[in-house]
Amino acid sequence: MYNNATFVDKEQLKNLTKLDTWLAVYVPDGKQIPEEVVTQCRDLITKIIEKGHYYESQAEVLNMLGREYNQWKKSQR
Repeated sequence: MYNNATFVDKEQLKNLTKLDTWLAVYVPDGKQIPEEVVTQCRDLITKIIEKGHYYESQAEVLNMLGREYNQWKKSQR
């Protein structure tokens, strides 16, 4: 398995910021994701933003968070 880095572009940075805000503000209210997991995910997002890149294993976590965010977004309509 390869572990190639993917560099963060402006659109990805915007989406990472959205995910981080969602985790910080909306998720704790719903109690659907344990607080420890939220903290770890926010730490991961911060590290990715600071480094400017992420790896395949981290992409899997981001994709999972993105799916959860999209489901939450649909439920808010």
